[in-house]
Amino acid sequence: MVSVLLATICALSLEVQAQSSQSALGATGTVWGGEHVKLEITPEGPTLVFDCATGTIAKPLRVDAQGDFKTTGTFTRERPGPVMRDGNPAVVATYSGSVQNGTMKLTITSSAGGENFGDYVLVQGKPGHVVKCR
Repeated sequence: MVSVLLATICALSLEVQAQSSQSALGATGTVWGGEHVKLEITPEGPTLVFDCATGTIAKPLRVDAQGDFKTTGTFTRERPGPVMRDGNPAVVATYSGSVQNGTMKLTITSSAGGENFGDYVLVQGKPGHVVKCR
């Protein structure tokens, strides 16, 4: 009887840990997409691909009770043609928006100067429509 109880407690504990490590946007491999953007959930956090840029968020994205979120990450611009030896520098960016009924509204701004890098609408399970500028 005690061993069954302990096994049940261990199983519940593992389930809670798995759920808490999951992003509010879904499990690893979940894709969100929209015009000019694709977001994929990875174990390290969401990665984003844009027509002429990439982005990363180095932790699971959490939303509040209203579905709103705000976190920091990086944003790296890409340019067509040859790449500089040092590559394109990543800048610290603020990712903010909301998630409601499988739709995400996303705004990306420079954390330093407030420059708007874009406003996007993404849908869970859609691959997105990205045309790389190469």
